Amino acid sequence: MDLLESYRTRLLPKELAFSEAEYRARIARVREAMSAQGLDLLLLHHLPSVCYLTGYQTPVSGWYTCLVLPLEGEVALQVCDFEVGLALIHTTVERILSVRWNRMDDLATQLVELLREGGVDGKRLGIESRRTGLNAHAYQLLRDRFPRAHFTDASDLVPRVRAVKSPAELECLRQAGRMSVAGMAAAIGAIRPGVTENAIAAAAAGTMIDAGSEFFCTDPWVRAGHRSGIIHATYKRHFVKPGDPVIIELGAVYQRYTAPLYGTAVMGRPPERLRRLADTALATVALLYENVRAGRTAHDVARAAAKGLAGVDPEVYLSEYHAYPVGLGFPPEWPEDSIWIVEDSDEVLRSGMTFHGVRSLRIPGLMAAGFSETIAVTDTGCEILTPHSRELAIV
Repeated sequence: MDLLESYRTRLLPKELAFSEAEYRARIARVREAMSAQGLDLLLLHHLPSVCYLTGYQTPVSGWYTCLVLPLEGEVALQVCDFEVGLALIHTTVERILSVRWNRMDDLATQLVELLREGGVDGKRLGIESRRTGLNAHAYQLLRDRFPRAHFTDASDLVPRVRAVKSPAELECLRQAGRMSVAGMAAAIGAIRPGVTENAIAAAAAGTMIDAGSEFFCTDPWVRAGHRSGIIHATYKRHFVKPGDPVIIELGAVYQRYTAPLYGTAVMGRPPERLRRLADTALATVALLYENVRAGRTAHDVARAAAKGLAGVDPEVYLSEYHAYPVGLGFPPEWPEDSIWIVEDSDEVLRSGMTFHGVRSLRIPGLMAAGFSETIAVTDTGCEILTPHSRELAIV
């Protein structure tokens, strides 16, 4: 008996993150977008896209997954055999196909046979060529086997549908935000003489998991002292000394929705230069949140927030964006792939869009200070989904 048959005989209870009606509505919106682009079929290999439309999730986010979504008719989900149990409990997809986990290259051959059944040669197929998931082997095999099919990049199709969150999704982000705030408080509370970056990260992670978080998109980022000015450095047994800035960035997860939070703490009296960096970062994010609202362009909001950076220290490295989209995610990252709040973008903000609004000022290799919230756009402004005391925490 194979794994799929074995699981099916046991009638496993479902663990759906959302109602079946919500998943049907999502598929309907994606099919509308497919029709608008003239697509007959959509091949989704990017795990967040698959999860959004079906609920399928796995901690092994780097393994092959494919959702075959025709413009009409039955969908099919491909996973390796070790993951069929997760496919059964998290989705209502009837047609699940698998191969043994140590033969995952065979999934590309299986996909070819599946598409041949549907007579796709000569039709327009959307693929996510700019997202993770579709490997070169599978893509080349599809091109070789279906020479008359027209493959078109549909990498942005599902992310743009995902950009506006439903009320149920927003509630997931509120729950994740509550856990993220608890994790930040625990991290700051762990700072004391003789503490290591690891101990701070452990306090944050343990608190978020105790509060109900699922596996993270990424572990808490903790870096102190000169390492605070090294982007994406994280805990590595370093001790925190008096006067060191401590960067803490984390995100709890609820039903795969992450609400990131970024903060800065210091043990003892902060150096004046650090204080200035923190004040500038705080003023900039405050301007961002004051200017976010539905109907405004990303450019207008970014320009308004940028006023907080006037006169910034010339040694500071600044990211060009003021906020990036977040929501549903898997390791190793939490950003979504839709609309960014950045200058020169004419994208219009809509109620229900969610962002990680962050400003970090970094003097490379010396120090950094930064702050953020996860926010939801509303008709009148924005809702803070990670409400906490936004300040330079002095311990």
